[in-house]
Amino acid sequence: MLGFSKQKQNDHRICFQITQTSVRILIAKESAKAPELIVNDYEQVQNGSVVKEAAALLAKYSRLPLKQAQVTLVLGTDLYESVQVDRPMLDPEEISESLKYSLSDLVSFSADDVIADYYEFPEQPSGQDKIVAVAASKHHLTPWVEFLNDRELLLTDIAIAELTLPRLSETQSHAELLLYQNPTGNYIAQINTPKGLMFSRLLRGVSDISNYTKSEMEAGALEPLATELQRSVDYFESHLRQAPISRIVAAVEHTQLAIVEKCLTQLLAVDCTTYQYPEWAIELREGDYSDLAGLGAFSGTPS
Repeated sequence: MLGFSKQKQNDHRICFQITQTSVRILIAKESAKAPELIVNDYEQVQNGSVVKEAAALLAKYSRLPLKQAQVTLVLGTDLYESVQVDRPMLDPEEISESLKYSLSDLVSFSADDVIADYYEFPEQPSGQDKIVAVAASKHHLTPWVEFLNDRELLLTDIAIAELTLPRLSETQSHAELLLYQNPTGNYIAQINTPKGLMFSRLLRGVSDISNYTKSEMEAGALEPLATELQRSVDYFESHLRQAPISRIVAAVEHTQLAIVEKCLTQLLAVDCTTYQYPEWAIELREGDYSDLAGLGAFSGTPS
């Protein structure tokens, strides 16, 4: 997303899915039908550099022919900031460059440190013309560029979690709300439609539900989460004037997902089901859905 050209060099593709305290490496071979996932490995970084831990992970797979392989770096939600702003009165190719200056009062990065890009939703509230500006830190990203260059790997895309996740969603004839739990512990609510991603929101302040017992959930422990999801649905249906969502798909960690589904269905009066990994990722899937943002780097067209 953040301004790198793309060129095909090697049938192996690498994704580093990173947060401030973790790194996941995923390696896939390209094929005509679907990617062939051959590596899905992860390390938590207690002390030291995430880049250093990435180098150690990569070294474990040194026997693979990875020279000149394309690399996507997927930033977790704690490594970038996104904010809706009015579209600048500029040509599209000039907008990204202008954002690093206009965002200085809206994000925590200084203008000298910002690398910026943007995306937009296919529908907006009546009378609005906004874009979603995305800002990340050059200081944090430069070591990754150097690390990959030193190993003769081609950084072709720096992506963000909120845009790689929708690539794993199947095209539906109706709108669906997808609930993801990302590696930083927060939840992301997204609404996908036949037109594409229409809504994305980080649900700040919602407690981790993974340790709730059946009795706690049946007694209403999921109500705060359901309230935030309802707010997202209300915005989509009222402000964007869209037809009601058809179902909720949950990609969240819990040992009793059937109870989570049942409770959310009752609280929101919309059918809730569990997310199903794509077939090509099932064998090496993490299982707690923490790898979805990285897997999305191998699906669809990079942004």
